Amino acid sequence: MTHLTLKRSKLLIKSFSALFLSTVFAGQALAEDDFAAEGERRAKLAGSELLGTPAPQRELTTLAGETLNLGELYGNKPVYIKFWATWCVPCRQQMPGFEEIYQQFGDKLQVISVNTGISDDINSVSAFIKKEGLTMPVTIDDGSLARAFKLRVTPQHFLIDKSGRIAYVGHQDDEAFHQALEEVASGSVADAAPLSGVVAERASGYQLGDKLASLALRSIDDTYHPLPSADQQGKATGLVFFSPWCEWYLVDSEPETAKSCQLVREMVEQSASNSKAQWLHVSTNLWASQAELAQYQTNYHTRLPIVYDEEGTLFGRFGVTQLPTIVYIDESGRITEKVSAKAADFTDRLKSLFNEQ
Repeated sequence: MTHLTLKRSKLLIKSFSALFLSTVFAGQALAEDDFAAEGERRAKLAGSELLGTPAPQRELTTLAGETLNLGELYGNKPVYIKFWATWCVPCRQQMPGFEEIYQQFGDKLQVISVNTGISDDINSVSAFIKKEGLTMPVTIDDGSLARAFKLRVTPQHFLIDKSGRIAYVGHQDDEAFHQALEEVASGSVADAAPLSGVVAERASGYQLGDKLASLALRSIDDTYHPLPSADQQGKATGLVFFSPWCEWYLVDSEPETAKSCQLVREMVEQSASNSKAQWLHVSTNLWASQAELAQYQTNYHTRLPIVYDEEGTLFGRFGVTQLPTIVYIDESGRITEKVSAKAADFTDRLKSLFNEQ
């Protein structure tokens, strides 16, 4: 057994023992190995249509200021892209092994660490990198690269062979992943002419003061909710961008965010019934499904409609990366408030928003 394999085995054992004993998805308790298996299933399901296709292209800027052009890398060397978040328990557990992979394979393939940007920023990411001693290139996504790669869980691995095709998609740091890593790094995947892939455009999103184009959102109960727009006035609308796991999963890793998610849910549910505006929850597609959102409604006794942003387009359209984020649109379709829990005056602005209605 090699030193890398032995160290990896010890890490996996430590990960399983350290990971919380159970969690809840769709109302069913999952043991930690089932949790990891569920992550693998979701990653492979979302990535199945990507296998063998040209990998998305994008010019990335690392925290160190280095520019990485994926389109130029493809065809020259294999690429390993890992999406992760600072609050993600298995991401944290996989980081020592991730750094070891970079040290061992860094000259054979391009390793790129992509923070999802979801409830993270340059401060939290930089602090995590320093604490973990990570030396590989790190970039923070605005959501557009995740959408191009159909990201559904964290962490999520993408191995891209020398021809620029996606060769592997997964969630676990297991033998299947390491076998695929060895194959891609060695170039044993059949070579082919480099292909042109989809260019992942940078997200911009609606900002404060912008007016909306015509748009109707479909909630998980198949009801359509038209939003006021620049060309058609309607009922003022409040959008709550959230995740169904924020309140319980982040209790230990991001307690302040978990508290903010609870505060928003309680305040919106209590105030929306007396509001002249319509209020909608918009859920991330990360670790979420329609079944889990329905269970969320049951578990938390929520009454407001929930919109499942399955492809991440609404998060992109409104330029949302933080959980929770509130976007308020007046009757004319103009965005009059856009605030996330990262704002120092978040609670005051939230209270002011309801007091003004």
